[in-house]
Amino acid sequence: MRILLIDGENFKYKANEALKELGKSEPDWALYNFAGLFQKVLNGIKFDEKRFYYARLKMHPDTKEKSQKLIDGQRALLLNIRK
Repeated sequence: MRILLIDGENFKYKANEALKELGKSEPDWALYNFAGLFQKVLNGIKFDEKRFYYARLKMHPDTKEKSQKLIDGQRALLLNIRK
């Protein structure tokens, strides 16, 4: 069985770095076509399962609004990538 393992933080960092070099802004990760990206990058390599790892975010009492925005964004990204 082939499992695709994705480190979320490193993935987003490298993707944003590549987009910046191309003069493009960060996409809405909740709507991003991950299936298309994986298909193109893996070029026909099949996998049975994908596992996406990300640090669990917690609400910080001093920055509740920012914390909630980050938590909501991560939740939306995870739901999208698991499709």
